[in-house]
Amino acid sequence: MDILNYIDKENIIFSPKQKNREAVISFILDSLIAKNKLNKKDKQDILSTIIQREEMGSTAIGGNIALPHARVRFVKNILLSFCIIKDGVDFDSLDEEPVNIIVLLLSSKTQAGIHLKTLAFLARMLKDKYFVQKLKKVEDSAEVVSLLSKQQKAVS
Repeated sequence: MDILNYIDKENIIFSPKQKNREAVISFILDSLIAKNKLNKKDKQDILSTIIQREEMGSTAIGGNIALPHARVRFVKNILLSFCIIKDGVDFDSLDEEPVNIIVLLLSSKTQAGIHLKTLAFLARMLKDKYFVQKLKKVEDSAEVVSLLSKQQKAVS
């Protein structure tokens, strides 16, 4: 899988001020709307779908990582957004640690296979704590893409 096919530098966000899970996810969706990646009228439905998924069990997988995700009718292809939060945010993580790296994954309701494959690949890439430590310090979108490219090669 080439995760870089789904990475757009515009969808990389640094240090939002929100301090809870729903507020950060809402902020990420607003950012995608501002960049014309999502339609504003669909935001509430998408947010509700993601929050319902979070209520079944947190997508914060430990190691300062969260992978909120949803399959929705409002997107045609895989849509990823990376959010790096220096101070961390409470995401009800399994290890009770704050989350510094949030990767929001949205895909079409008809793309169950690629959705799960992408989610699994992201989890594999982000389980490397040294890689995560590097990502947490980055302040430039191009550097994030470069690190992701190197990590993708390492885990493929």
